[in-house]
Amino acid sequence: MRNTENKTNNHGGNYHSRSVVKVECGHNMGTAVCVSTGTTGDLFLTCAHVVQYKIQLVILRYDGYVIRGKVIYVTHKDDPNDIAIIISGHNVANIIPCKISNNIPSAGQKVFAVGYACEENVPAIVFGNVQKSTLNTITTSCNVRTGFSGGPVFTSDGQMLGLTIGKLSLGIVHFVLPSTKFISTIKKHILTNDLKNINNLDFKSPLKKMFWNKGISHKNLICHI
Repeated sequence: MRNTENKTNNHGGNYHSRSVVKVECGHNMGTAVCVSTGTTGDLFLTCAHVVQYKIQLVILRYDGYVIRGKVIYVTHKDDPNDIAIIISGHNVANIIPCKISNNIPSAGQKVFAVGYACEENVPAIVFGNVQKSTLNTITTSCNVRTGFSGGPVFTSDGQMLGLTIGKLSLGIVHFVLPSTKFISTIKKHILTNDLKNINNLDFKSPLKKMFWNKGISHKNLICHI
């Protein structure tokens, strides 16, 4: 199936929707995905632009619950790794952390994106196929909408292959930050709970930034959603 959309009546209706929450940060809205649960709170990933590139408090919504969350890490505005980490103030009832893929998808592979379209409190699922995959970005045919930013993109076997970062300003080209860019850092942070480990998410190399701007992807063409 291509470019079709399903909505779940509740989080129990679809396993994959049970890992996502809606993020509210002032006037900004987006989606986050749970990657770990713990006794002091749950850990979520979203996009840095969803939380306005700031360390701050945010609101998380899930299955009728309203939870306070805190951004504990965020990349800079000019960093191609558009990612932020949020920890909830307490455990979110019935949420299920997703499984993160460490594989690079192939062209044509079936995928689906999960997210909260703006003004909606029920997650939607949009299906598509991988169009192109590189070390720094994945493009798919999933027709995502405003509010999907920060939400997970899953393979057909239910593993998260990345986060929605936006879409082409014209046409249906969906941009995804590959999970291979952050899986090892996130897993290390989950094991150690040491914020020093997540500094590896920054794009520190000038050569990598130049490589990004010279052809892998150009952020000026991406419309954040």
